[in-house]
Amino acid sequence: MPDIQESVGFKAIVAQTSAVLLTRGVEVEPVAVRDVVALMVRSVAERIGMDQEEALHLVQPEAVAGAITAAAGPDREGAEDVHAVRPVRVEARTVAVPVRVAGRLVMAAAQAGKYATLNGDGRTAAHALDLATEIGSALSSAAAGDEAEMPVGVLTELASITETVAVRVERDGWSICPCGERHDQGEVDAGMPATLRTDAALAHRWSQK
Repeated sequence: MPDIQESVGFKAIVAQTSAVLLTRGVEVEPVAVRDVVALMVRSVAERIGMDQEEALHLVQPEAVAGAITAAAGPDREGAEDVHAVRPVRVEARTVAVPVRVAGRLVMAAAQAGKYATLNGDGRTAAHALDLATEIGSALSSAAAGDEAEMPVGVLTELASITETVAVRVERDGWSICPCGERHDQGEVDAGMPATLRTDAALAHRWSQK
């Protein structure tokens, strides 16, 4: 029996689901969309008692998109493990950012990613590290002593991520070392929200240039 995922119909549903997700303001990695479609096809086939090729015709892109956005909702338990979802970047502009500022923003993204990783939020960690990679790429393309061309979307997302981590440190007790033992990490954690908000303000300011 041929692999249902290689069929034209299956690939069409994946593409249509991705399009529906974009209209809902989220961008999802194709492999993640494919996995959800495959899961829904199997579930329908098992529930109704038909083969997957027949069940494929009962799976609607809108339903798949709804399941993905529901699973990725920020208030849903386990949403921190949904790594493949990103906000859609509607801003195509770039701005010239001084190399020293871009370097500070890489550090901010890495710091936010480190806190998120250590405190079990893989989704925020992955996003922050993706941003660090994008900023680093812009830096590597800049001539020595020159400015780096930075996508505005990177700056706005970084401002949001760093503010989010600042809130989690204050509200949820995120720590640079959540091991349960006390060895002065409290002092570092106490100063981190202000540092992250300074970085968020920096990213926001340059996004408005």
